[in-house]
Amino acid sequence: MTPRVPPDNVVAYEPLDLSEVDLPPRSRLYHLTPVAFGTSMVESLTSYFARLAEAHFVSAGALTYCEVLPLHAGRRDMFACPVAARARCQTSALNNLGSTAARFADVVGKLTGRTDLDHLTMLPWRLLLPTQLVTRGVAGWCPRCLNSWRDSGRTVYIPLLWTLAAVKYCPEHQCLLQTVCPYCERPQPLLGQRCPVAHCHRCKKWLGADGMVKHSGEYFLLPVQTPEWEVWASNQIKDMIRAGFEKPSLLTRQQLSRLLWRATKIERLRHFARMAGVSATSISNWRLGRSQPTLPGYLRIAWAIDRTLTDLLAGTVQPESVHSLHKLALPTLYNVRRIRQPQQFEACKAKQQLIEALHESSSPPSLTKFQKRTGYHYATLRKHFPKLCNALCRRFRRYQLATIRKRREEKIAEFRKTAHRFHDEGFELFIRPILDRMSLPWGLPYRLACRILVDVKHEILARERIRG
Repeated sequence: MTPRVPPDNVVAYEPLDLSEVDLPPRSRLYHLTPVAFGTSMVESLTSYFARLAEAHFVSAGALTYCEVLPLHAGRRDMFACPVAARARCQTSALNNLGSTAARFADVVGKLTGRTDLDHLTMLPWRLLLPTQLVTRGVAGWCPRCLNSWRDSGRTVYIPLLWTLAAVKYCPEHQCLLQTVCPYCERPQPLLGQRCPVAHCHRCKKWLGADGMVKHSGEYFLLPVQTPEWEVWASNQIKDMIRAGFEKPSLLTRQQLSRLLWRATKIERLRHFARMAGVSATSISNWRLGRSQPTLPGYLRIAWAIDRTLTDLLAGTVQPESVHSLHKLALPTLYNVRRIRQPQQFEACKAKQQLIEALHESSSPPSLTKFQKRTGYHYATLRKHFPKLCNALCRRFRRYQLATIRKRREEKIAEFRKTAHRFHDEGFELFIRPILDRMSLPWGLPYRLACRILVDVKHEILARERIRG
């Protein structure tokens, strides 16, 4: 039989390689890539987790409760954002350099199959910086950056730079970061429980609204200084974040001590402390190696010796190279800014407010509620008006006892009514089914419910005897 000859126009292909291909192990969640990884505007861990939840079409709260909490990371109340006294949300620790951030980054990394999520936090500097005053208490953002990213079709995210307490200005647009929603004027947590990135956790509106931007520096942990200083500090920390990807050698306490001894020889201790804007005691403790500066403290040291923050933290600045200091003194650095200023006490006005509170008919306030409402300290109130304060406490206590008694009677009446309904429906009377059927399940103590059920059974027997 003559073999068939292929036509001239048929192309001969190479044989296929059917050997098995080594596939990487599958991850529990999507292998999402962080935005701007390896740059100074790298995405923060909270923003990455929010985008990860959006990729799975679930909320960040649902992803936390279903995937992260079973692996012992995060907290159930981590999405709380209190605004009393000093606003600080629980999720601010996720971008910090403590154990909370390390555990959360490790767990999310295992779920996504990534081993580099620690660069989305300040963990590369954990051996050098204390945890205090690293991350801000509430979220901050630049509306111009958010709008430009959205209009150009780029991914909208929150950079790690914006989550740091020492950064109060956008280094690109040189404008103050915002911390409250332009619509409802509420501070924003670093990670919303049920809202997408760059949207208000309360009203769910866009945070980069045009023409409605409000300066909200009252929620900054550190006071806002001059624009020149704030822009310089933002650029220094921006370079520091980029240097964290290169894993530089860190400044030791001995190197810092030698630098400070050199600086205090050029200028006296008090003069150098005034230039840096910190106390002379802090400079002395740093110089003797008793404590370490915070990130704002390192910024002021770098400013005073006229060096970059990255060179200072990397330990490349030699004491012999410091010949002169920056002559422009900085304002004094306070650890935490007090958001509420102390109110001046007016005795006549406070007395009138106490009398009005005593005559409130609906629900008399407690002394704690009264001082929160008026802003007076309880010790000041008790010092000037002890009788009125005691009368307000007694009245609130009577109202509280009456309210508790009324609620107890309503629960007992509901329990009796439920028990009678159970008997009329033909069910045998037991404690647990009756307590489960109440509007507030198990709203009564078990022993009290047992005593009431005994009385109900006696009433039912007495009623049946009369009918019989």
